[in-house]
Amino acid sequence: MYSTIVKGLCRIGDNTSALTLLNKMQSRSHFKPNIVLYNTIIDSLCKDRLLHQALDLFSSMKTEGIKPDVVTYNSLIRGLYNSGCGDEAQRMLTEMLESNIAPNVQTYNMLVDMFCKDGCVDQAQSILKHMIEKGVTPDIITYTALLDGYCLRGQMEDAENLLVLMAENGCEPDLFSFNTMINGYCKAKNIDKALNIFQEIFRKDITPSVVTYSTLIDGLCKANRLPHAHNLFKEMLAAGVTPNVVTYASLLDNLCKSAQLDEAVKLLEEMEDNGVKPNVVIYNILIDNLCESGKLEDAAKFFSDLVTKGLEPNVKTYNILVKGFCKKGLTSEAARVLRIMEEDGCPPDDRTYNTIIRGYILNNDLSNALYYRDLMVGKGFEADADTLSLFVGLLPSDNSCDSKKDLLQKFIS
Repeated sequence: MYSTIVKGLCRIGDNTSALTLLNKMQSRSHFKPNIVLYNTIIDSLCKDRLLHQALDLFSSMKTEGIKPDVVTYNSLIRGLYNSGCGDEAQRMLTEMLESNIAPNVQTYNMLVDMFCKDGCVDQAQSILKHMIEKGVTPDIITYTALLDGYCLRGQMEDAENLLVLMAENGCEPDLFSFNTMINGYCKAKNIDKALNIFQEIFRKDITPSVVTYSTLIDGLCKANRLPHAHNLFKEMLAAGVTPNVVTYASLLDNLCKSAQLDEAVKLLEEMEDNGVKPNVVIYNILIDNLCESGKLEDAAKFFSDLVTKGLEPNVKTYNILVKGFCKKGLTSEAARVLRIMEEDGCPPDDRTYNTIIRGYILNNDLSNALYYRDLMVGKGFEADADTLSLFVGLLPSDNSCDSKKDLLQKFIS
């Protein structure tokens, strides 16, 4: 009964009540908590990034004479790694092995995943080899983690070979495996290979998901194969797969970059009609491309629309507007945007300041450029290479006026 209650409390994230119940159980001699109960709470604490409490409970259970098992260590190793404590995770693994507790498939899966995420694919491959030698059969999670590692590094030939090995070992690739391959080939700019994998999904009688379609549509858009991307989008709709905001973002971005802004706006309307709510990323794409096209009034309209719909502009949104106004020489409007972003609780970053400083330099307004340079330095930022090169181009010649010389000297000092 207690185990069921504790499990339920942990499932809803009420770790405090779970620990309180555990303490009550410990105070009663007739019912002592067992390893399963401790593991349940430790795992919940680790998932909620409450590592100190998890480690305290780990020490407590050992003091109570309850020996940790592989499940205990797996939870702690995963929790430590996910919280950025890689060295502590390694020490926990060492403690587990020194306690003669054999790793299970979940342990190996974690290690493969951890090494791959750290870019150490060779070590991950060694883990796979080691687990097979130890008689632990890799599962779909093991293979897919290594597959993802290869794809992240662009080692697509190794990824293909791993797919073959999976099948030979009786572990058929699933949709997630194929999605990983499609993403890998798209990132490697080998869109034809990605399309081949897409066809393989159908040959395996697997139904593509929104992730499958969205990844491939994005790859086609980035390869400037817009007609093919739109055809695939239509196929997606015909198959009853509902596009998500990622799908629309890829198509919108490509339409905008192809100077098809009217079509992009129509797609935004279609997106909303289909019940998919645009997010700030969608608006940033539209506002950015409108600014690049010099359509600042339309960009401002979409900015207002964004706010009206309850979305919060992020620093990228404001930076896009600052850049757009500066590009048109409207530095006073750019400065107004900077003030608005500060009032809205969105602190300008180094890009904001560098953009407006360059705008003032190009407008030959060195006084304001220096003013924002001082503000930027006061915030802990520095001039970037583009800003510095503009100032270097303005370094005083012998016939420069003294006031200009003074301003430039202040900037580079």
